[in-house]
Amino acid sequence: MELFHIIGQFFPPDLSAKYLAAALGPLMQTLSMAAAAMLMAIVAGLGAAVWVGARLPGARFVYRALSVIRSIPDLTLAILCVVIVGIGPAAGTLALAIFYTAALGKVCGDLFTTAAREPVDALQATGATRLAVAFFGLLPLRLKDILSYGSYEFESAVRASVIVGAVGGGGLGTELAGTINALDFHRTTTLILMLIVLVALIDLLARWIKHKPAMLVGILPLAGLALWVNRPSMLALSHSMSTFASMLPPHLPAAAVGNLPGLLVETLAIAVGGTLFAIIPALPLGLLASRNMTPAFVSLPARRILEAFRAVPEVVWGLVLVSLIGVGPKAGIVALALHGTGSLGRLYAESFENIDTAPVDAITATGAPPIARAAFAYVPLALPPIAVHTLFRLEWNVRAATVVGVIGAGGIGQALYNAQQLFFYRQMAAYVLVTWILVSVVDLSSTRFRRGLNLMEVYG
Repeated sequence: MELFHIIGQFFPPDLSAKYLAAALGPLMQTLSMAAAAMLMAIVAGLGAAVWVGARLPGARFVYRALSVIRSIPDLTLAILCVVIVGIGPAAGTLALAIFYTAALGKVCGDLFTTAAREPVDALQATGATRLAVAFFGLLPLRLKDILSYGSYEFESAVRASVIVGAVGGGGLGTELAGTINALDFHRTTTLILMLIVLVALIDLLARWIKHKPAMLVGILPLAGLALWVNRPSMLALSHSMSTFASMLPPHLPAAAVGNLPGLLVETLAIAVGGTLFAIIPALPLGLLASRNMTPAFVSLPARRILEAFRAVPEVVWGLVLVSLIGVGPKAGIVALALHGTGSLGRLYAESFENIDTAPVDAITATGAPPIARAAFAYVPLALPPIAVHTLFRLEWNVRAATVVGVIGAGGIGQALYNAQQLFFYRQMAAYVLVTWILVSVVDLSSTRFRRGLNLMEVYG
């Protein structure tokens, strides 16, 4: 009965015209932050990915640098950016741009290294330079996957703006945090529904862009306008340097060092558990959501379900679950699993849609049922991008586990948050360093695993 009472606090949502009009401003600010950040991320991240894919001088260093930056939680980046440019959407935009430049660059670099070797080798045989091979070989081969992943990252940036907004980044995050702190859960549900609708619209736009990439010519100027609107109005360089100097050298007291192994194990348990419990429903939902396998009356509802799961940030899932099942790692695992189901399901569906259809047609001609086509055509053909996305999700969840720890899900995130709140900057820097080491180890392990499966060449 208590469970139904808690759930009942979130319904019905406040759909009054007055509140919807008031929430529209923060929603548009969130969208503009994400658009501006992704414009910077596409320019810098895709450039870095081409550098990595072309194996130009310093490619290994670029790849490692992307991994280092991507290992810093977006919540921590937002706090650091607030120190630099002050409270407001400029800080959120800058934090998202830094984070998604690294994320987009690394994953696109990985996708380039999984491209079919025959066309690339044929282009190299003509004497083409490495850069020419990247632009005229790797980029066309992975264009569909890049567009798919780019649209997914834009969705992720919209959700992440909710997180960075909660620490002074502006937008819908500030409004959502306010409703949760005020226990106004009816309006919390309204904002979540608005996020779900926004993600559905982004998914529709992504499908149009995938079939007509020329649409980007009209969209990029709007992103440029958003970048201008969210430009920093001030740069507190002297204050920033003083604050950053107070973080060095990183230091943990003896008691914190003794607690560190337990925090790391708990963080890894949350990340691994959340990933495993996301894969189980994401694979069948991804198959159902792929438009080249199922009819529209099946794929459309499946996509709406996936959108609903991934539209809600992990932190928001965590806040709701902490209220339902209490504090601790269980809430963190379920929060990551729910959000990961939507994210992986979407990426799996896009991977299935991007496969070569000739082998599928051959199996279909034998009269094979849908399950056989899925098992012996769709999954094997889409395995390389599926492996990249799954392992990337595990790495993502290691960082996300630190973020959900802030709201009571346990792990090293709670310790990092406490250090930030108490202005123990040297301890905060130490926890950020530990988080980076943890994510780097997971990243290196996944790289070795992919190499063992002979799925890709990497810079290890």
